[in-house]
Amino acid sequence: MTDKTAAASSGEAAQSIPVWLSRFDAWLSARAVWRVPLIAFLSGALLTSTFAPVNIFPAAFVAFPLMVILLDRSNSWREAFSTGWWTGFGLFSVGLTWIGHSFTQQDNVPIILAPFAILALAGVMALYTALSFVVCQKLWFKGPGRVLLFSAVWVFFEFARGFLFTGFPWHLAGSMWADWLPVAQSASLLSVYGLSAITLLAATSLAVLLSKPWSARGLVLALAPSLVLIGLAVWGQVRLSGAQTEYEISVSLRLVQANVSQREKWVAHLVDDHFDRHMRLSRGDSERGRAEGVKLLIWPETAVQRESFDRDGSLLRWRMSRLLEFGSYAITGAPRYERTPSGVNYFNSLFAFNSRGQLYARYDKNHLVPFGEYLPFQNLLNAIGLRQLTGGVAFTEGDGLQTIRLPGVPPFSPLVCYEIIFPGQVYDPGDRPEWLLNITNDGWFGLTNGPYQHLALARFRAIEEGLPVVRSASTGVSAVIDAHGRTVAAMGVDRAGVLDTPLPRAIAPPAVQTSIKMLAVLAVSVLVILVFLLLGLHRQKTEAEA
Repeated sequence: MTDKTAAASSGEAAQSIPVWLSRFDAWLSARAVWRVPLIAFLSGALLTSTFAPVNIFPAAFVAFPLMVILLDRSNSWREAFSTGWWTGFGLFSVGLTWIGHSFTQQDNVPIILAPFAILALAGVMALYTALSFVVCQKLWFKGPGRVLLFSAVWVFFEFARGFLFTGFPWHLAGSMWADWLPVAQSASLLSVYGLSAITLLAATSLAVLLSKPWSARGLVLALAPSLVLIGLAVWGQVRLSGAQTEYEISVSLRLVQANVSQREKWVAHLVDDHFDRHMRLSRGDSERGRAEGVKLLIWPETAVQRESFDRDGSLLRWRMSRLLEFGSYAITGAPRYERTPSGVNYFNSLFAFNSRGQLYARYDKNHLVPFGEYLPFQNLLNAIGLRQLTGGVAFTEGDGLQTIRLPGVPPFSPLVCYEIIFPGQVYDPGDRPEWLLNITNDGWFGLTNGPYQHLALARFRAIEEGLPVVRSASTGVSAVIDAHGRTVAAMGVDRAGVLDTPLPRAIAPPAVQTSIKMLAVLAVSVLVILVFLLLGLHRQKTEAEA
């Protein structure tokens, strides 16, 4: 934006905005340099209240217009970068506080590092919003169409954050609707990224309504996204009311949530006690010592802490198999290792076996958590003492997504821990399953918002794919979610017990795969940005000729 353009735009804005907004702009323009960063930080922090477990979606209709107002007064890319960074820092430093709790669960990592880890991650994640604000500032203008530009750029950088450097698609704008299922149903049509785009357009359009006088074009542009969002909500409600949850009655599930404290989980002399706790819960009140009437017995991620679980003659696997009736199966998470000529590879795995203890399937986690399960740039970071962030053991990634088939059980796609958070990446596209199984250990995050946000993202995968999700969590929230995202059974955080429920049925597969919908949303976002780039170049050329 040139000085000439900025001055002209400021003059136009002074005539068109209401008095209170003009005074707000004057307050921001005062000598105190902390005011813009403060408002930017607060707008990002406010946005976190739209996500689980708070779910106050109207906060987005305050936070996003504030961001547009801040961009209206950014006259250089440096100002935009600073404003965008503080916005992202507010969003992620407040929204990701649950990560700090994991430091309280490890004796070999100083607790004092917790706030620094949160701030460091938030600072890195904030670079995405900083860059999005820079792109907006370079193409910005004061017309109502600027909300379309802002929405397209924000969604583009949501994609970037979701895929670059292994990806972290947490706090996507569309995921704020997880607890508002009529709106969330549109993810089945658009993916969560498409829902982000509609949400952003509807929320930022309030910035247009704040401008006076209103033009007919401005009013139409401002109101249209909100009407679309309302229309999608109505469609979603009709969809939900016309679809009752159906079950595979012959497939009864028992999800075991033993609520083993993360601080005690890997204590050597307690490991056998933890196994016995899972065994007792699995038996229930059975006098025969079996999980009677259960087709699938499911334990969570690393419920078994012995690395020899997959070896022939495993005593623990034999003991688990004694819980099963003939024709039934058990599934559990456990670590495993493989010796290779170059050393030992460790895997975070899922195992499925029958009542005779015979292994039917194994899945090795493919999408590993950076710093949690492996150390990026390991040789460099080991040299400065960061080896212990992965507990001294770096896991190896598996061979990729797979669909597991057990006799008499609908095929399923296994997902370990945060693999469920990645849209369009939850099953082998060449072998569609009939349900998704997510085993996880959220004990790292205690009573924070982390487990609830993790569950919310699982609900979106159910809606997008038309597949039920079975979620077995070591300390909660364990849940069974139908193909429309409805939670049909759940056990909260910090509780021990079992969930007994039949398996919900899948619905008809979407006409278009989620990954294709995501590509379409990304393509539209890029196209919008290119159009505004061309318009900006044309505007600059016209001004230069004048």
